[in-house]
Amino acid sequence: MNELALLGSLQIVHLLALMSPGPNILIVTQTAMNQSRRSGVMVATGLAVGALLWSSAPLFGLGTLFAKWAWLYSGLAILGSVYLLYLGVTIFRFAAQPLAETELATIHSDLDAFRVGLLTSLTNPKVILFFASLFTAVLAPTLPLWIRIASVGIVVADSLLWHTTLALFFSTQIVQKSSQGAKSWLD
Repeated sequence: MNELALLGSLQIVHLLALMSPGPNILIVTQTAMNQSRRSGVMVATGLAVGALLWSSAPLFGLGTLFAKWAWLYSGLAILGSVYLLYLGVTIFRFAAQPLAETELATIHSDLDAFRVGLLTSLTNPKVILFFASLFTAVLAPTLPLWIRIASVGIVVADSLLWHTTLALFFSTQIVQKSSQGAKSWLD
């Protein structure tokens, strides 16, 4: 029963982390509102694959690597910050222009949308911090393998469900129409 409580606690903490505003929410909602439902879902899928990679990393000793080479964690955080800064500047730069003229309109295929989601997840400092600290600390190597695998499954399922729900909601016509007049302000 103790293992189930651990998994339940992990899921609650992860859901709260997912729901807190950040780059992942921004990119999936921007894409769903300004591109298409399909593109938003593909971004959500990319975010979920990023969560899969990050949540699997502690199983392979991510915490040990970060403890041994602190510069690696700092380097990932800097790289992530640069990418997120690029996304933020791009959104801000083109806030007053119609989407067709922005750099975010470079999502021309499902693969482009998936790539944007994956890169956002892999470079998001909030995601890196979550998995490098809490996930590494809670999922000790002494825990049974099934618990560690179930934890990864929970994280991936939560991420896919949450971000897909956002994509579906923000791609509805009523949300898209109501956001058109406020695009500049929202961006």
